Amino acid sequence: MALSKEVYREFEDVVGPEYICDDPTIMPSYHGVEHAAVIFPENTAQVQALVKLCNKHKLRIAAISTAWTGMFPPGLIYLDMRRMNRIIEINEKNMYAVVEPYVISGQLQAELFKRGLHMNMKGAGSNCTALLRGHGHLDQSTGGDDRNHLAVEWITPEGEIVRTGAMGSTDEWFCGDGPGPSMRAIISSAVPPGVTPGIFTKTAVKLYNWPGPSKWPIQGISPKYTLAELPSNMMARYYSFPSVEKMWEAEIKLGENEICLELMGFNPAMVAANITTCNEDDAKMFQKLNAESKGPGFFVIIAGNSSADFAYRKKVLEQIVRDADGESMKSLEDPEIEGILLCQCTRISASIRETFRPGGAFNSIPIMSQRDLTIRWAVGAGEAKLPLIEKGYIVDDGGAFFGWGVEQGHLGKTEIFCKFNPREEEAAAAVTKWQQEQSKRAFDESYFASLFGPISPEVSKKMSGFNVWWQKIVEAVDPNKVAPQGGPLV
Repeated sequence: MALSKEVYREFEDVVGPEYICDDPTIMPSYHGVEHAAVIFPENTAQVQALVKLCNKHKLRIAAISTAWTGMFPPGLIYLDMRRMNRIIEINEKNMYAVVEPYVISGQLQAELFKRGLHMNMKGAGSNCTALLRGHGHLDQSTGGDDRNHLAVEWITPEGEIVRTGAMGSTDEWFCGDGPGPSMRAIISSAVPPGVTPGIFTKTAVKLYNWPGPSKWPIQGISPKYTLAELPSNMMARYYSFPSVEKMWEAEIKLGENEICLELMGFNPAMVAANITTCNEDDAKMFQKLNAESKGPGFFVIIAGNSSADFAYRKKVLEQIVRDADGESMKSLEDPEIEGILLCQCTRISASIRETFRPGGAFNSIPIMSQRDLTIRWAVGAGEAKLPLIEKGYIVDDGGAFFGWGVEQGHLGKTEIFCKFNPREEEAAAAVTKWQQEQSKRAFDESYFASLFGPISPEVSKKMSGFNVWWQKIVEAVDPNKVAPQGGPLV
């Protein structure tokens, strides 16, 4: 859908002729879809003006920074947010940072390390926007981003500027709620059938103490980065246990003692992917680690604020693991491999290989609840995979589930994988059925789970009709339907 010259000029007047394009040879480069125009706003005022123009002309609008990989319908006014790439503030005293949409997590983290600070790094990776809400490797000590997003600046689909939390009353960013009713559930919507309509232009992010170096002394060639020197106050280890019960016994005690910077319930397949650079080496390393493993396990990083603090944390860690009959994987104590895991898993550059492993496509089911309950659910979901493995529909991955503690184990996420060949119709159908059955079991057992397919009346009722209420909210904030459903989070 082409814009008329008059309408195009109105948009051009907002951003200038250099920052708008409707060339039909350029449009398909944005997700392979022909949009009405691509526009590059520079600030909040320009975003607001563009959204109001879309309402005036009944045009649909979507924004993208570094986080969205989905598809948008054709004919949109498409906002590319790359000019809004500024770190507005790093408040060391009150421990928060304020960022625009195109600031990536790795960029912010690098600046924070210099100041002895760090942040929750989402599992989506360090190249994704720091605005992205999510969970990741450091949740054990930082909590998930539903906790870490503080005040937010949001342009509604009608073009109104909403500043939540402390910004609404004091022009400061330190708090995400109050005074008065909170908008957190609307602003940070991450549940189906969609996400918050409108455009985020600034967000404050909570910060934490960083006891590590101001800059990792990285050496090597991508993707095999390691450390030239291991920090004396940090350690990375992988421990395996004879049973799920023993593993959980150790996890809960580590959480109670609050000694871990990171605790990730990796399986050997994910560890192998993180420390190798090609599929052949990955397969060999997986077999080697599998042979060393006593059973289910987890990966930990500990970091001390002093040599005495580090010695204490190490002593507590080793005692807890010993009491639960756990053992360290000796192959992973090699300094080169330990260096890979330290820098990859704190920067979250590991996620790309640990998730997208070789050997076909994979589907997964993420579950949120108390960590011990989600582990038990994953064991049952793994048992349900066995018939599919016997029929050759999916790969025998050694029962590949993983997860991690959030806020020292008060909450937890567990995810189970299913690797298969998507070109085989029977295999794809069997995996889809497995997902649907195990997701339903999660809801029946009162966990939060990803939804596959339409939301059934049964699920809707169990979750207090959230999808109905969400639709009412969307209709209220977007009466002119300018925001594609589920779309323009940046």
